[in-house]
Amino acid sequence: MYYNNYICQKLGKIENLKIKKNKSAELKKNEVKLKVLAIGLNYVDTLMIKGDYQHKNKLPFVPGTEACGIIIDENCNDKKLLNRKAIIFTKSGCFSEEIIINISQLILLEKQFSSLDGASFFSSALTAYVALLEKAKIKKNNFILVTAASGGVGQACVKLALHLKAKVICIVSNKKKAALLKELGVDKIIFINNDIKKEVMEFTSNKGADIIIDINGLLKEKNILGSLSWNGKYLIVGFTNNNISTIKTNYILIKSIQIFGVRAGEFLRRCSTIKKKKIIKSIFSLYKKGVFKVERYSIKPFNKLIYELIKIRDRKSIGKIIIKTKHLDNV
Repeated sequence: MYYNNYICQKLGKIENLKIKKNKSAELKKNEVKLKVLAIGLNYVDTLMIKGDYQHKNKLPFVPGTEACGIIIDENCNDKKLLNRKAIIFTKSGCFSEEIIINISQLILLEKQFSSLDGASFFSSALTAYVALLEKAKIKKNNFILVTAASGGVGQACVKLALHLKAKVICIVSNKKKAALLKELGVDKIIFINNDIKKEVMEFTSNKGADIIIDINGLLKEKNILGSLSWNGKYLIVGFTNNNISTIKTNYILIKSIQIFGVRAGEFLRRCSTIKKKKIIKSIFSLYKKGVFKVERYSIKPFNKLIYELIKIRDRKSIGKIIIKTKHLDNV
């Protein structure tokens, strides 16, 4: 049995990824082998390829952190695992037609669960859940400001906040992204070149945002902390192009603000087994209610993966991009 995957041999450009043909390997104890049906692309994948992410994969490696597949072999002494569909949630390996992984890195699904949803919703949903419920402790009628809100994580945060009856403000770069967010029911949209603080203060009756979810490191470019309320919460979810900024400690003191870093995958890994199961159960419950259902995604073939990942890197994508493999149509 042979399969194809994408190999990162040197940190740097996405364009340097190479497709490689491989022979299926043997399983170690507690490992399973899956044929990959669909792959969800995430901005974090671009950072790992570039070498800018906090977790460093050992070279050479197969990038990709999210996918959906079907178990075709197991070494867990559990034949019932065979032919089970699962979400693959890992730090590498998903840019492939086949993957071997420890059983602990899977979330088992029912056969009828959408393969496209399985490859596209969980990572973003987990980030939104950890950010808003575990860290920010969001409450009804809170004002929440979200950057990069039209992407996968942004949409998940927006939809969860709206579900929890918060007042959502989004900063966008163009009218196309604004239109998408209006469809989701966002309360206030601000274009990035406008006076962000002025518009936030007008919308919040001079209070400011209770919570800021900074998904793309906008603080480096715009002083969005000025839009934060007294005792507000600033959550750092990610950065683009290494746009890491500094925050003066006297400002944190004077405004009595709280700052949180959000590493949702690591948060889940460090949870107790009981807590982990509770979070996953809650996320799937919200998915069934439509909160984390991915409303808009584009589906592209396996050989277009590099091109689509470049679109994400260059901030030209809207919504989720899913790569389908040759196995998807046979399920």
